[in-house]
Amino acid sequence: MTGNLVGADETLFRIVEAMAGAGSMGVTEVATRLDLTKSTAHRHLQTLAAHGYAVNDGGTYRLSHQWFHLGTAVKSSDPFYLASRRELVVLADRTGKTVWGAVEEMGELMFVNGAGARPTHNPDLLIGNWSSITETAAGKAILAALSEERTAEIVENAGGEKSIEDIRTELEYVRTRGYATNLGERISGIYAMGMAVVVDDSVFGAISLSSSSDDLITTDREASVAALSEAVERVEENVSEHT
Repeated sequence: MTGNLVGADETLFRIVEAMAGAGSMGVTEVATRLDLTKSTAHRHLQTLAAHGYAVNDGGTYRLSHQWFHLGTAVKSSDPFYLASRRELVVLADRTGKTVWGAVEEMGELMFVNGAGARPTHNPDLLIGNWSSITETAAGKAILAALSEERTAEIVENAGGEKSIEDIRTELEYVRTRGYATNLGERISGIYAMGMAVVVDDSVFGAISLSSSSDDLITTDREASVAALSEAVERVEENVSEHT
C-alpha cells in the first residue's frame, strides 16, 4: 500500500499535522522541521491558503476554521452521534456523572461527544482526540463487541503496557458481565464504566460514565449499570430508526 501513496499528498498532510501541533508557522520553520526545501514548503502553504484551509498572516500560516467545518460535517453525518447526543445529556442529568460518546476508527478510539454538569475533567480536552482503545471503558466495550477477527487485529497492534493475553482475558470478562470498566488506567483517579452500542451486529460506538470517585464501580455499581444500559438501549433504538 505504501508504494501507491502520492508523495505530494504525504508532504501536505505532514505539514497540516505539524501546524495542528505548533499553531502558526512560517515557511522557514515548516521547511526546517519537516526537512523540506523552502520552495516546497511555500508552495504547500500557499495551496492550503488558496483553498481556505490555512490563513496567511503576513507570511506566518495557521490552519483555518475550514477544518472545524469539515469535522462538524463528519460528526453530524454519523448515525451514532446523532442518535446519542440527547441521551448523553439525559444520562448525565440522571446520574450526576460525566458521560461520553466514543467511536472506533482504524483501531483507535475517539470521543465525539460529552455531557455532564460536574465533569471530572474538561470535555473539550478529550473530544476529537484519539485515545487508547485498550485502556478506556468505552474502548474495551467496543473491542468486546467487535468480531473476533477485528478485535484480534486491533489488539495485536494496540501497543501499551498490557500484554495481549491480559487484554483478551479482560475482554472475555466484559462480554460476560455486559460492560467494561476503567480503574484509573488512562487518567489517574478517574473511574469509568462503558457499554457498546450494537445494532444488527454492527458496532456503532460506545457510551461511558466516568467519575473521580470509585463509587461509580462500587457502591453505585448496580444503579450505574442500570442507567447506562437503559441509555444504550434508547440509542440503539434511535440508530435503528435512522439507518
